[in-house]
Amino acid sequence: MRKLKVLRLIKATALVTVSALTAVSLSSCIKDQGTAANSSSNDSADPATSGDATNVSSALTEGKYTDGTLVYYVSGENASVVDYIGTEKVVEIPAKIDGLLVTSIGADAFADVSTIEKIVVPPSVTYIGDFAFSFCTGLKEIEIPETVTSMGSYVFNHCTSLESCVLPNGMSTINQSLFYYCTSLKSVTLPQYINGIPKETFFMCESLTDFEIPKYVGKADTDSFHGCKSLKKLKLSENFNYVGKTAFRGCTGLTEVDFSACNSLNIDGKAFADCTSLKKVTYPANKGGVAGDAFLNTEGIEFIG
Repeated sequence: MRKLKVLRLIKATALVTVSALTAVSLSSCIKDQGTAANSSSNDSADPATSGDATNVSSALTEGKYTDGTLVYYVSGENASVVDYIGTEKVVEIPAKIDGLLVTSIGADAFADVSTIEKIVVPPSVTYIGDFAFSFCTGLKEIEIPETVTSMGSYVFNHCTSLESCVLPNGMSTINQSLFYYCTSLKSVTLPQYINGIPKETFFMCESLTDFEIPKYVGKADTDSFHGCKSLKKLKLSENFNYVGKTAFRGCTGLTEVDFSACNSLNIDGKAFADCTSLKKVTYPANKGGVAGDAFLNTEGIEFIG
């Protein structure tokens, strides 16, 4: 647990003392962190030296607080990371702040921070919000604990330096555009019990090569793998039954697709359009419907089954 020497309340009002903590304006927090910290240490008790930090947390009213690096929103007995105002390349989010569990990372919390290269999420976190790491263009590595059971949409949008990611098995679904335009992403491990890959999940992940579609996935939705030009082969399980519009469009490195294990199959419009290296497609016995333009702008494909 992180014991904070000074945990300051962010308000858009004049300075107000809250128990052993000092309330400051947002502008003061960001521009004058050192001054505010020194002032508060003179005027109030230091949580790190005045006993159990849990006692300090009881004084925190609902609102935004900062430790000088992360900004938290406190509500009840929990805290959420809502902003980042630090300069570190490696960020380890604490599991607790002054006795309060950090249980979520809010929408846009780290958005547009290009300097971070690694983020470690603590096991107290269960939810990561929409666009949480969007446009973290320097982010290469992230550690996500098994306690995370839900993520929003566009969480890693345009994380163009991210090379690999392992998602927790506790997630039963993933939301759309999770890795949208992660152009350096080579390897992803998806939760084993998800039942579908939503719209634009791997849109333009042009470096993605090390990838296995989990056993229980039944569909790949619209644009889910659009532009993944480093994919070579696909082998689908018996549960897979639907390929959405333009799902694999522009996967120019794709050479072979094996649907033979599928119990049924429907392929929507332009699903494999512009897959110019595709040479072999193996259908199941119960093929279902295949759109007339499913393989638009592809030539010389051997269809089996």
